[in-house]
Amino acid sequence: MTEKEKHKFYHSGAWQAKRMQVLKRDHFECQDCRRRITKANKEGRQLHGWEIHLNRATCVHHIKELADCPELALDMDNLVSLCDRCHNERHGRTVDKFFTRAKKKQPATREMW
Repeated sequence: MTEKEKHKFYHSGAWQAKRMQVLKRDHFECQDCRRRITKANKEGRQLHGWEIHLNRATCVHHIKELADCPELALDMDNLVSLCDRCHNERHGRTVDKFFTRAKKKQPATREMW
């Protein structure tokens, strides 16, 4: 699937309707956050910081990627509601990746003593 085809799909009425259906099914709650909290509770672990929050889902994620399985594009079993943070993690877009810059190489210095 080309980028142009994906763009067209994500702007279609069919996707917008399905997206809302998935968000409602999941009560607008991030399913990865819910899973993390439930697992920690079962294991008796205490979470800290951002991990303790059940975030509002703003994204609908294709479990099997749209480009790889376009036939599952609107399949409810292939769609999950996620918050921005969890959606970015699923795609490998982490904070570290965006906010750490490659260090500039320092010019070689020659000592003159």
